[in-house]
Amino acid sequence: MVTRLPVITSSEQRTFRRCAREHYHTYVLGYRTLHKAEALRFGTLMHAGLEAWWRAPSNRLSAALDAMTPVAEDEFDLVRAGVLLQGYDARWHAEDLEVLGVELEFRAPLLNPKTGAASRTYEIAGKLDALVRKLDDGLVYIVEHKTTSEDIGAGSQYWRRLTLDPQISQYYAGAKALGHDVAGCLYDVLGKPAIRPQRATPEECRRYTKAGLLYANQREQDETADEYRARLVELIAEQPDRFYQRGTVVRLEDEERDAAFDTWQTARLIREAELAKRHPRNPDACSRYGRTCEFFGVCTGTESLTDTTRFRHVEDVHEELSPDTKAA
Repeated sequence: MVTRLPVITSSEQRTFRRCAREHYHTYVLGYRTLHKAEALRFGTLMHAGLEAWWRAPSNRLSAALDAMTPVAEDEFDLVRAGVLLQGYDARWHAEDLEVLGVELEFRAPLLNPKTGAASRTYEIAGKLDALVRKLDDGLVYIVEHKTTSEDIGAGSQYWRRLTLDPQISQYYAGAKALGHDVAGCLYDVLGKPAIRPQRATPEECRRYTKAGLLYANQREQDETADEYRARLVELIAEQPDRFYQRGTVVRLEDEERDAAFDTWQTARLIREAELAKRHPRNPDACSRYGRTCEFFGVCTGTESLTDTTRFRHVEDVHEELSPDTKAA
């Protein structure tokens, strides 16, 4: 029987780079928060819809909407995701692409970029959102899709940062492990609309004109889902480039080598922390993108990981992977 090594994923590496203590709570002890932040909840919802969209041989939009409905936790999240996918379908449904696979899992050796030798401690693993072939030239591409609140316009920092993103380089290695020599990564970014459902103005705050009407920026009733949907459709139709961008991200040989060094060094640091049984906190990562780390209360001593109203314990820390892929 061949003994397989433990795997490390891009998500795990990103967590460790952000904060070794957060990595300890998540990937060593195996704890997850019970309540996802809004941004994570919406991202999960969109991922379910996009996965169904890429899988469907026809009627892609219907398939995407059907996939999102049972996993939506909020009616207005579902409306926002549905409108965003409606525009996505209108923008990209006619692209001349053959879908080779969706949610493709891979496992590959973690190679020392200096010697070419495989690690005896870890392997890398992950999941490709999709793999496609362009019908005009026959070349194969990875597809990666993301939702973000950042500016995604051409030349924005979002796109410049992708030249440094080790996740894409790891996906290249994953595609090769699956037997595909890819020409690039079609990086699909969906901008998340910032507008929120409008709520009724509290009675004590209402102001009326001489004609007895509320000022234009005030409301007597909460906005309905249909009203919210109409506003979203109008917003996205007026400026579609704010919400849909697709770029081809390539990796030159020296870029792949740099990324391989980054991955190798991160894996070494993870191992060193494990052996030393020390996982330093990073206070600079306690708050990011307007939200507080889910383990902030644990690190500051005001919460406990054993609080079952806040956290759940998992046996498999790589929940996104199948047992066959992550088995050691």
